[in-house]
Amino acid sequence: MEKEKAIALNNEGARHFLNQSFGKAEECYLKAYAIDPNNTSLLNNMGLFYQQQKAIDKSISFFEKAIAITVKPHFLVNLGNALSMKGKFELAWKKYFEANERFPEHENAKIGLAKLATHINKLDQAVQIWQSIIASNPSEQHKTQLVKVYMKKRAWERAIQLLNAMESDSKGGELWFLSGQCELQLKNYGLALKAFKSALAEEPDNTSYRHYLAMTYLGMGNVEEGLDQLIKNERLAPENPAILTDIAVVYMSKGDFDAASNYLNKALNFAPDFEKALYYKSQINSARQKQN
Repeated sequence: MEKEKAIALNNEGARHFLNQSFGKAEECYLKAYAIDPNNTSLLNNMGLFYQQQKAIDKSISFFEKAIAITVKPHFLVNLGNALSMKGKFELAWKKYFEANERFPEHENAKIGLAKLATHINKLDQAVQIWQSIIASNPSEQHKTQLVKVYMKKRAWERAIQLLNAMESDSKGGELWFLSGQCELQLKNYGLALKAFKSALAEEPDNTSYRHYLAMTYLGMGNVEEGLDQLIKNERLAPENPAILTDIAVVYMSKGDFDAASNYLNKALNFAPDFEKALYYKSQINSARQKQN
């Protein structure tokens, strides 16, 4: 009877957790834990709860308690995730590896290995693992992750080849954006423009997409069109110091130091310690001192 009550409280806590009622979720979990501290489903849920709350040491403790009772693949993967968040990458790798060795059909164990390999810059290994995952599950999501590893390796052509092999009809903003970044790095400006415009057609208010469209125009020497795109970004995010500073830099390239100073002052008004704005502000001051 008591164990059934613990199960009910665990389920109630999970519902509160999904509804982001975190205080109520913790209250239910703690009550259930007081009744049945050996319920592995509860222990795993508590680990996930404390991981979400950024109480990583508590999270690790509950995952370890669950594994001490029953070894399940998602318990190992969850522990690996928590250890990775803690920066204990070697231990995290061991947990993902153990999950993959003991439960080779559990895809999330391989995904954990691939993501960690990417994070710690074991990029060749990350490529191999993602290719292994894709061989059994060639989903667009997995292929996108492999594209990002190629990009981190600066293997732009390999990334483009994989992106081009995906169905163009299914490409969302992110895939067009990734294509544009690769084409820009390869100085294929026309293809980069097409890709960034396609990305913006999907998400017209995405300032990152528009920023890269602006950088492409600037790379082509079309300063006015690049500046126009940056000013459109300013309308979308008028308090973003990075956007304001980018506009200032373009005005500096045009020799309009008054306009540049105005935008740098705006940026520093919102973020007084913004290093890029401070740097260009000092450059303008130095140039004016030399003129005087």
